[in-house]
Amino acid sequence: MDVVREGAHSLLEFRYLNRVERPHGLPVGTRQHQVRRGGRRQYQDVLYEAFGVVVELDGRAAHPEEFRPRDVRRDNANVAAGQVTLRYTWADVTQRPCVVAAEVRAALMRRGWRGAARRRGRHCTLPQP
Repeated sequence: MDVVREGAHSLLEFRYLNRVERPHGLPVGTRQHQVRRGGRRQYQDVLYEAFGVVVELDGRAAHPEEFRPRDVRRDNANVAAGQVTLRYTWADVTQRPCVVAAEVRAALMRRGWRGAARRRGRHCTLPQP
């Protein structure tokens, strides 16, 4: 599969796809989902549209500290639109992928996902529901 064609625009997004979403059996999210709010175009890193769950992946290049207020406004707009945002950093995705998967799974299940996430190996810390 060509992850660039699937919408992964950064190494962090690639790692999320290959360390969190795929190996843990989470549903396939839409990458770089475009939304228009207030006449502006915004992109959601990963959208699980049927469940109203957005995952934002904050690498340092695209999300420096001075852009934090913009990210907060975007998260607030997501909530106002009925979505929930989960936000993860490089360290979260690369060092705690099973914890990230557990949190994403919990948000998806709370919003109606009935799929079965799975452990990615015997050392995976993803708790079974």
